[in-house]
Amino acid sequence: MQIPGSERHPFACRVSSSACYDPVRTIYLCVPGRYARTAADAERFAEASGWASIAEESGSILATPLAPNGWEAEPATLLAELFAETKGRFPVPHGDGLYGRNGMLWCWETLVDLVGYEDGAVFAGNALAASPGLFAAAALINGAPDDYSPGDESSGHYMVPQLEDYGVLNRDVPVCLWLLGNDRDRAMQAAAYFARSCGVTGGPTEASFGGIAAELWQNDTYPARQVRLSVGSFGPEPSLSGTVFRELFEKTIRWKCGPEGELTPILGKAGFYASPRFVRESVGGYDCFVHRPAGREEARGLPLLVSLHGRGEPAWMFAQKNGWDALADETGGFILAAPDSPENIWFLDRDGAALAALVRALTEKYGADPERVYLTGFSNGAMMTRQAGTSFPGLFAGLAPCNGPHSRVLPGADAWPQALEALEAEGWEMPYFAYAGDRDGAAPPDEEELLGLMLRLNGCGGEPGVVYTGENVYTPARGYAQGGRQRTEVWPDENGVPRVAMTVMLDMPHGAIPDESRSAWEFLRRYRRPAGSRKIAYVKEEST
Repeated sequence: MQIPGSERHPFACRVSSSACYDPVRTIYLCVPGRYARTAADAERFAEASGWASIAEESGSILATPLAPNGWEAEPATLLAELFAETKGRFPVPHGDGLYGRNGMLWCWETLVDLVGYEDGAVFAGNALAASPGLFAAAALINGAPDDYSPGDESSGHYMVPQLEDYGVLNRDVPVCLWLLGNDRDRAMQAAAYFARSCGVTGGPTEASFGGIAAELWQNDTYPARQVRLSVGSFGPEPSLSGTVFRELFEKTIRWKCGPEGELTPILGKAGFYASPRFVRESVGGYDCFVHRPAGREEARGLPLLVSLHGRGEPAWMFAQKNGWDALADETGGFILAAPDSPENIWFLDRDGAALAALVRALTEKYGADPERVYLTGFSNGAMMTRQAGTSFPGLFAGLAPCNGPHSRVLPGADAWPQALEALEAEGWEMPYFAYAGDRDGAAPPDEEELLGLMLRLNGCGGEPGVVYTGENVYTPARGYAQGGRQRTEVWPDENGVPRVAMTVMLDMPHGAIPDESRSAWEFLRRYRRPAGSRKIAYVKEEST
């Protein structure tokens, strides 16, 4: 397939016939130079090695760059340039695709993987050294980088463009890498270089992945920052390709939550559905994944926190994103519910009543406290949090939209303005905790559309009463790993009780980190809505 706009960087391409609504993974395959001269040769290698089948079965795009003059003639920045050129140019094979993408697939920046063989692996390794933040995971088979000089160059801060005075070099950006081959000396040089970038100071441990023995250098705090080294006879066998995909690519993501993103372990779709960590429920045709705090199989009486995914981000992926499940385990404080929308997007007119029915059903089934039900969401989920939370206010004791674009851009919410008018006219109170990233072009901080209304509903003045920062609230002692990035303005009511808050995250694109969930929970858990009341009651610290 020839993609418009890719004439500068020719490549062979396979697009899965099932690629549509879910986030699309891009796999770059750097074939041996003798197969990289023509598209026909590259495609034969993709078939024989099993990568074409893997892309088809996983709903991915397989892009095989061509190097007609040899890999030595290609710049190490080739793959970064190719992704930037083509990520929005792959048409949906069947159907209309995700709303708002104009019939094109959504190639996720968080899911870009790299595999290379022989001299193609040498090139792929050089590309990893030059653009480390681009890739979630990489596998180099019978080849390793021969040029580490890009490590001394400034990082491209791939997730957050136009940063000034950033100061991070390419060699400082963590990777997730598997080296497989019989040249231990060259592989060890690569392992040493990339292990340093991962912040690994000690030696390797013994490990095994899919039956393949490996030496493993792994960051103790961030386990996806790692380098694996397996010495042996490896080639382009489909069985090895399948192992690399299942044991590396499918288990790693680079979340879009900072200048370089954050490498994080993740369960693939099949692994998530098979995991006992989340119970799959279905109410009115809507799936929902429910997690009870560890050790609390009987969770009756706990609050229920409902977390809504963003556009294009199904619940099986989103539930692993921002740490709500880990926070539930740590605090034992709430039941987590992550619902799925049709076609990976929320619309108030289509989904609002169904979401309300789902919340009622889950509250009853799990014995959650109906006076302490909270609604939060990211991006399109934040838009739905605003709309559903204010359309069905009696269900919720607090709202926390995160990185929400302007909600009125979505069709099918014609009745929402009337719901907002009724909310104010009838005297409803609603604690409100909003988030935005300072580098988020999709949802700038100054476009939080309900802030003024929420200040009026909650009886707050025009100026914030206090500011939370990494120095006074978001400290390591309180469990915040990146608290210095958060600045929260808090508005109290006439009794001095915090009721509305707005947080801006430093160097944050359209993404989220677990610290956001922690601070949102610290805010939301203070409130309950007595049965049938339009007013909110404050929950004292000792009762949480």
